[in-house]
Amino acid sequence: MKRQGLHNPAVLTAVASTPQGQKAIANTLENANAGVNATASIVKGVLKTALFVGIGYFAYTKIFNGFSPLKENKRDRPSNISTGMAKNKAEAIYSAMYGMGNGFKSVKQNLMGVNPNGFVRIHNEFGQRKGVNPLSKKMTLLEWFADQFSQNELMELRFLIPNFF
Repeated sequence: MKRQGLHNPAVLTAVASTPQGQKAIANTLENANAGVNATASIVKGVLKTALFVGIGYFAYTKIFNGFSPLKENKRDRPSNISTGMAKNKAEAIYSAMYGMGNGFKSVKQNLMGVNPNGFVRIHNEFGQRKGVNPLSKKMTLLEWFADQFSQNELMELRFLIPNFF
C-alpha cells in the first residue's frame, strides 16, 4: 500500500520553505489566533451576562420577596404590649403552629387582650418564617394564619382583633 501526502519530514520541510507553504502557515496561525480571540470574547460576554442576571435576581428578591413590616395606626390606641412581649408572643405563636396540628388554642390564648396596634407589633416581630416543609416559602404571620386555620377559626380571631383576618 502506497502512502500519499506529506508523511516524510524532508518533504514537509521543503513544502514549508516555499512561499505558498509560508503563506499557509501564516493563515493557520491567524485562524488560530482569531479562534482564541473569539472564544475569549464569548467567555467575557457570558460572564457579564451572568453578573447582570445575578444582580437582577438579587434586586428582585429583595424588592418582591422581602418582608414589609406593618405600620401602627396613629388614630388607634397605642399598643398595649411592649416590643419584648410582642417578640415572646410571636415565638409562642410560631412554636404552636410549627409541626403537627395548628395550635389554634395556644394562638388564641396569646392573642387575647391584644389591641390592633399590639397585633401589628406581634406581626412585625414574627417577620417571615419557613414552614415544616423544606420546599415551603417563607410566610408572614397573616399568611401562616390563612394557611393553618379554617374559616371558623379565622372568624374567632376576627372577634379578638378586628380588621386583620
